[in-house]
Amino acid sequence: MNVMNEIKKQYQIAPVTTILLFFTILIYLVEVVLSGANTQNGRFLVTMGAKWGPYIQYQHEYWRLLTPIFLHAGMMHIIMNMITLWFIGPLAERYFGSRKYLLLYLFGGVMGNILSYLFSPLSISVGASSSLFALFGGLLIYSIQFKYDTQIRSQGMLLGVFVVLNLASGLMSPDIDMLGHVGGLVGGLLFAIAFGFAGRSGKFPILWRLTAILVMVLTVGLVLLRGNL
Repeated sequence: MNVMNEIKKQYQIAPVTTILLFFTILIYLVEVVLSGANTQNGRFLVTMGAKWGPYIQYQHEYWRLLTPIFLHAGMMHIIMNMITLWFIGPLAERYFGSRKYLLLYLFGGVMGNILSYLFSPLSISVGASSSLFALFGGLLIYSIQFKYDTQIRSQGMLLGVFVVLNLASGLMSPDIDMLGHVGGLVGGLLFAIAFGFAGRSGKFPILWRLTAILVMVLTVGLVLLRGNL
């Protein structure tokens, strides 16, 4: 009963975060059933929609830059990501507003998969980590934009340390798609600069915003260009 109350509270505070979390868990349960509890099998993950460069480049399956966000390889993989989403998501959703937050989550995830595709096309990648790093990137920009608030500045410093530690630990694990993490982080930074936060708060100078949008467009253009080579 307490668990249900916590879920209801979470939904009231952060509805999009709660929906994303339960949708991702539902997809993972489908993975478990269809794979016979072997969700780490690479061929199965590609069938389910993992990032796999040759299919994106030669068969133009660009949807594979989005679907990996909701797929996971193994129980610990999804548990760690969903715990992070449960705690970080509401904070980002409050600062960005539900609609911008959803776009940040999806765009950051796609940016992570784009970077992974461009520089490591033969790796099979799945997971919400790229989207989570986008949330970190967005929150870091928020803490910079409102650094005059000591609480927000301290929050940003803690997030910065957390991101650095996660990136450092990822370098020591060959199974982690570091390009996806970095791409998600950069995507979050760009999104926050380009589109700001909830309402009209935290708008950056127009030149900064246009530059961020241009980088986004050029990145997507590289994907389309590669697919036509």
